[in-house]
Amino acid sequence: MPTNNRSKRRSIAILAGLGIKSSEARSWWSIDVAEIDNIKSDDPVFKKSSQLLLEDTYFLYGHGDTTNLNIAVPTLPSIEVFPQQQWPNYNASVSPVQTAPTIITSNPVVVSAPPVNPPTLSPSMTHQAANGGCPPEHKLHRLWLYDSYGDAQHGDGWGTTTLQIREQLSFDVIFEGTLDAELGAIRYAAAADASMVDGHAKNHDDQQRRLEDTSEDNGVYICLNENACYVGEILGGTFTEECSWEVTKVELETGNNVGLVAKGVGGGLGTCEFGLTDSCVHTCDGTVQTNQPTKTPTTLQPSKSPTISPSGEPSESPTRFKTKRPTMPLAPEVLPQDILYGVDELNRVKNILLRASPSSGPALMDPSSPQSQAFAWIYNQRHDLSDEELIQRWVLASFYYGANGDDWIVKDGWLTSQSECSWYGVSCLNGAVSKLELEQNRLAGFLVPEIALWKKDLYVISLGNDYDAPSEEKNTFVMPLPSVLGELTYLKFLNLEHVGLVSSIPEGFFMNLSHLQSLYLNNNAITGFLPRSIRHLSSIEVLWLGGNNMDGPIISEIGHLTSLKDLSLENNFREDSSGNRGFVAALPSEIGSLTNLEILSLADNALSGQLPLQMGDLISLRQLRLRNNFFENQLPTVLGKLELLEVLDISHNWLSSTIPPEYGNMVSLTTLSLESNYKDQNGYFTWGINGELPIELGKLKNLQHLRMNDNYLTGTLISEIGQLFLLETLHLQNNFLQGPIPEVYSNCVMLKEVLLEDNSIDSQFGMPEGICRLPELDLAKVDCSLSCTCCHGC
Repeated sequence: MPTNNRSKRRSIAILAGLGIKSSEARSWWSIDVAEIDNIKSDDPVFKKSSQLLLEDTYFLYGHGDTTNLNIAVPTLPSIEVFPQQQWPNYNASVSPVQTAPTIITSNPVVVSAPPVNPPTLSPSMTHQAANGGCPPEHKLHRLWLYDSYGDAQHGDGWGTTTLQIREQLSFDVIFEGTLDAELGAIRYAAAADASMVDGHAKNHDDQQRRLEDTSEDNGVYICLNENACYVGEILGGTFTEECSWEVTKVELETGNNVGLVAKGVGGGLGTCEFGLTDSCVHTCDGTVQTNQPTKTPTTLQPSKSPTISPSGEPSESPTRFKTKRPTMPLAPEVLPQDILYGVDELNRVKNILLRASPSSGPALMDPSSPQSQAFAWIYNQRHDLSDEELIQRWVLASFYYGANGDDWIVKDGWLTSQSECSWYGVSCLNGAVSKLELEQNRLAGFLVPEIALWKKDLYVISLGNDYDAPSEEKNTFVMPLPSVLGELTYLKFLNLEHVGLVSSIPEGFFMNLSHLQSLYLNNNAITGFLPRSIRHLSSIEVLWLGGNNMDGPIISEIGHLTSLKDLSLENNFREDSSGNRGFVAALPSEIGSLTNLEILSLADNALSGQLPLQMGDLISLRQLRLRNNFFENQLPTVLGKLELLEVLDISHNWLSSTIPPEYGNMVSLTTLSLESNYKDQNGYFTWGINGELPIELGKLKNLQHLRMNDNYLTGTLISEIGQLFLLETLHLQNNFLQGPIPEVYSNCVMLKEVLLEDNSIDSQFGMPEGICRLPELDLAKVDCSLSCTCCHGC
């Protein structure tokens, strides 16, 4: 940018060092210059079809303040200058080039500079100046424009079509202008006060398309940021298929061109990207960059099941463009065939989307992408929307295409002119999408990253399936957990249960999800450890990660989740060739900090060690499920403090413990499962649950299921069990218990199963007849040596 308001001027009497020849019968100037190939080897897309554009303009100028610049100007034939008011109408079609003799005078001409816009950064007139006059972290470059179509002698420029070079993220326009054959000059889009010179463009072969001349006047200088990425875009007008351009490096010491940076080849409206580092996308590689049309819907009325498939052949001659020959077809998913609202509107919509989501640029350029398909749809729909509404509908449409919306079971309202807030599964709050609820609706594919634009509004995403959902109804997203979900800072509810997710949870996934209250990622194929960023889930109440392939320890950061009510990490152990053992090691003592925890399910893993005493601090706990692990040693007596506990399942572990009498204080208990803790296999031995049954069990008046089979219990069957009037299941088989079987067990009128076989009950004792007459009894078993009228086998 210029740093002061002094008048900037550009001299066109600068063809010093170049031989200028005029001819009375010719309307263009022939320039005698040496052929150069100094950067030909740098150009991987060097083609004989390229034709010089800056040479087409026949006068070449530089930029800068010429007030104090002393340049020797040779005596040249002067060229008539068009007064400003006589400029052609660039919104009209371009007239055929005439070959009238050029008017010659004897005075050199100085043309005032165009306004600041082209280029935004105006380097010094001399490339020898500090960094070529470019700001820090910028490099001096030349922009070359040329006509890529025409006969061997005459080019016709670009008509009203414009080239725009802009920085990708900031949208700063570095250059905007066009080549004009009638004036023989580069005309800047904003050059309202600049004079132009009469003349005609001239085509040259490839060997003359760039000049070796090192004067400041050769080329259009631009400054490019070393760390920025750029977009080159051919905007609407005439002769869109003829617009070609190149950007070359400039050697400051000599002014020579020392390498090709970007090249755009005419082929219609199109966009490509380039930059000075490998971190940028490089599609300005000399291949035709075009945006192809899609079939425009024949009606704008809402349709329950819209389609984007074309029903006819695209026109080769869009009615909104004036061309001298048919243009190449435009990309169907990007640019509508009929261009209902014009190219200006097309660019307005696109710029709105890119300003909202700059990273979507490459996807918008890919006709097959959901974002590009959504752009084509949104362009052909309502244009009475605010920017916010337009962006919101585009994101929803991108989600629709990315999730295979055409195959959804229910899709009422989607991709119609109806308010997006009325579309099936979409809810809004104050006009912004707040909920996306499409469970079990045959979604498939992937979640587009643009949903991150809803990070301040979206608080519910529910796209999961029931565990027993029919396969033809399931949503399926066989992909890693999208990191974009971690950007939804106000998300409260996320359900991706049973959808096919793979890979591990990104380490920083939870860092911005402090508002998340419910997370359902169970029954997928997620691998890896719990990320330590889990500590940021300060509002989490429900965390389900069971039924995956996760492993590693349950990290101490779990203790930060003090709002947690339901923690489910069960069933990560795999008894298959994968060798996955699920969660391992001992439980951290920090788990005792979860005083609001109501459900703790860690079953079917490879957890080991002593149960921490801090579990007695889980005063809100209602369910404790630790089945199928490797917990060892004693049952903590402190569990007896958990008066709200309803389910205690520590079966199928490696415990060696008596039953603490304190467990009689768990008066809310409905299920007590301690079975299968006795082990004597592969060199490992545990006593399991041993000793006598404590009489305090009779205090558990709400108990419905008592399972202590396959242990090392001794002593007699206690009569206090007869006080458990709600008892339905009594499993004490495969121990060392002695008889008799108390008659008072018949007081348990809800009893359905009584299994007492494989104990040490003497044959003189049998099953009391009162038990056999219980109305709900379905299954009874004792040893075959005992009498029993209701037993099923021995």
